Amino acid sequence: MNKEAENRRETPEFKFEDILKSPEGVVQHFTSPMPDRKGDLKLVITDGMGIVDGTMITDRETEPWGHFNEMALVEMNFILEGNIYQTHEGILNRYLYAKGYHNILFNPHSFEKNELMGKGAYRIFTVSVSPQRMINLFSGYIPEFAHLAEKIDKGVPFVLHTPANGFASNMKYIFDYIWDCPAPLSLRKLHFESKILDLLSRQSEILINNNIHHKETIHKSDLDKVYYAREIMLNKLSAPPSLSELSKLCGLNEFKLKKYFKQVFKTSVFGFVNDEKLEEAKRLIYQGEKNISAVAYELGYAHTQHFQRAFKKRFGITPKALLK
Repeated sequence: MNKEAENRRETPEFKFEDILKSPEGVVQHFTSPMPDRKGDLKLVITDGMGIVDGTMITDRETEPWGHFNEMALVEMNFILEGNIYQTHEGILNRYLYAKGYHNILFNPHSFEKNELMGKGAYRIFTVSVSPQRMINLFSGYIPEFAHLAEKIDKGVPFVLHTPANGFASNMKYIFDYIWDCPAPLSLRKLHFESKILDLLSRQSEILINNNIHHKETIHKSDLDKVYYAREIMLNKLSAPPSLSELSKLCGLNEFKLKKYFKQVFKTSVFGFVNDEKLEEAKRLIYQGEKNISAVAYELGYAHTQHFQRAFKKRFGITPKALLK
């Protein structure tokens, strides 16, 4: 790679919109001066598409960061290392992006907030695509996503979650070697564009085979109610409503609620609640502001021993060992 074509600079506030100000095909580096973490960003744009590959390392709890997405961009998000919570105004509320998670997201002109979970290494790989370019790709090559092209055209937000965390070997290869690009600028543009399209095709295959098929069997109004039920439970983790109460709150009968919730989120309603409780407990324990008993009580566990057993079953270690 031609190192003279790369730039490195520090920036206290990076925005995805900055990608579009860069020369096409030129790889740029940004180093974050934030005191609670070491961070490095690689970015490049080519023909209405951009890549932001961010790595962070921290040995302490970090402050959340956020920004307003001034431009309407379609995102493909991939979590290669670490776990984070992400909030996207209107469609995601502290949604867990665990290692191996990826999605396609469109939420134009909205506020975004990110929170690292715990300490260690993080790598977040994001492809941002201009609305018109993604409309052309969806409508021209992926008929299963034609309805999403219509949403983008109308400015309607959406998010497609992958059904399970993890990356196939052909996707890992792209992440491992995407920055190993040719020296001539024209070939670099071709290189990055081909890798982005390859990544989109492989991600779309997963979503079509494992996610879209299920959603087509559920009427949109019922699907909205299932997501609303999920939001209710997230906001009431310490004292979740009963299934019958949740059914009334979201407007679905209990049979449909249980069936559709399992179909969409691959777990039962209360399996989901228990997992989210333990993830929240892990975050609170990492913060270190409350002892283990206080965390257990705050999340609705009547006995600390029950909490400790559930925590070890979920994460393979006890809450106390988490701090060592």
